[in-house]
Amino acid sequence: MLQRIDYKTLAAMILALVLGLAWATYNLNLAGAVRSDATVRPLIWAVFAGPFALFVGWLIARRHELALAAACCFGLYFFSFFVAQRIETLLVDPQQITASGHAFYFQTMLVLHALVGVALTTWRALR
Repeated sequence: MLQRIDYKTLAAMILALVLGLAWATYNLNLAGAVRSDATVRPLIWAVFAGPFALFVGWLIARRHELALAAACCFGLYFFSFFVAQRIETLLVDPQQITASGHAFYFQTMLVLHALVGVALTTWRALR
């Protein structure tokens, strides 16, 4: 059976996700490799912006799916911490993790948000 694509939903969610990931990337670059009290706020934005922007885009496209959007975006936000950390511990040497300030972890977080965000967007855009 052929499924139709809801282009309004697709456009709203993808645009919001791209804006959120751009904001997250900007904040991650703003923090740099230094991890101190001054970089806490940009690092929080780096992991929060993608799922939050996707949630807003989802609400713009389909307001009646508030509970589903909240559950999916919170799940993306919450579980990506654990998945990115596990990937980092499996692939990166412990001394390099400390020296780089978990750079691989934060980059993995952005990639996870992008991949899962596109998957969620595609799922909701198909009718």
